Amino acid sequence: MVGRLVGVPPLVEEQATKQAVLERICSVSLIHFAAHGSAERGEIALSPVPTSNRRNAIPPREAYMLTMADVSRVKVRAKLVVLSCCHSGSGEIRAEGVIGIARAFLGSGARSVLVALWTISDSATEQLMSRFYEHLVEGESASESLHQAMKWMRKNGLTNVSEWASFTLIGDDVRFEFDKQR
Repeated sequence: MVGRLVGVPPLVEEQATKQAVLERICSVSLIHFAAHGSAERGEIALSPVPTSNRRNAIPPREAYMLTMADVSRVKVRAKLVVLSCCHSGSGEIRAEGVIGIARAFLGSGARSVLVALWTISDSATEQLMSRFYEHLVEGESASESLHQAMKWMRKNGLTNVSEWASFTLIGDDVRFEFDKQR
């Protein structure tokens, strides 16, 4: 859905390996993750590549979990990183703030990161992200796009704030110029 709205073919399912993601995130201006997030550190579970011929063999965690260290090793040029994953705004709380994957993206060069602070519903998140990207593609800023998406959620029967209020924008309020012919 996001790829269609912004006009870019996404990495999905078995294409979204840790290696493929790390190769691409240093050369794009918009990054969107729709995956599972870790409640402890906000790390992101990417598509695991089985390590053997057994179909259900799950590789070691390091092979598919995108960590702060992984992000810190690459130069991110993105204006916006959207972490549409549960707990993507989580991390270790220290005197200097929350140290988690969102901060790693900012430290690696991203100008802005959209995160979820707690567990989020897949269906509600899909609706929120759809509205968010519709506004972003129309030229609205990231903060205004998020505001409008949340407003739409409230007006359309999703009044339970736990379904959409988890999302917060950290960093600059960025805008994009998308090709309007899409």
